[in-house]
Amino acid sequence: MNYFSKYKFDKSKFKLGMRTLKTGLAVFIVLLLFNLFGWKGLQIGALTAVFSLREDFDKSVHFGTSRILGNSIGGLYALLFFLLNKFFQDQLWVTLLFVPICTMLTIMTNVAMNNNAGVIGGVSALLIITLSIPEGDTIVYVFARVFETFLGVFIAMLVNYDVDRLRAYLRKQDK
Repeated sequence: MNYFSKYKFDKSKFKLGMRTLKTGLAVFIVLLLFNLFGWKGLQIGALTAVFSLREDFDKSVHFGTSRILGNSIGGLYALLFFLLNKFFQDQLWVTLLFVPICTMLTIMTNVAMNNNAGVIGGVSALLIITLSIPEGDTIVYVFARVFETFLGVFIAMLVNYDVDRLRAYLRKQDK
């Protein structure tokens, strides 16, 4: 059986929609801001903006709130891992044992807090942070990565809100 047979390019569906445009704009703003201020973590901010930008502002706020909570939970467990890893002097067995445990705890905490929509984002944040901590970095690294998530969510919500307001204003002018 060919599992890829249903994936055929339909040129009539290849068009720039409003959500796609807003997503591109949000990624542009993240890239611009992070470069202007010399911040690291472009990928976290940009990915969070993409994940958080939804059909309208209300859905973006709902999903963004869920994402912030999920990423904060993932960041908390990444902080716990960071401390354990430093205590045991960056031994491989600490990563092999505690990253999966922290992954499970991140999922369990999000589910227990009725934040199912934040599970993937929380686990993503946890794994990106724990598996990319540079040698000799400090605890600030963990907080910086969580902050980048907040920025991505904020930018997505701002873009969604402003573009929706602009569209409403232009519709009024047409009448």
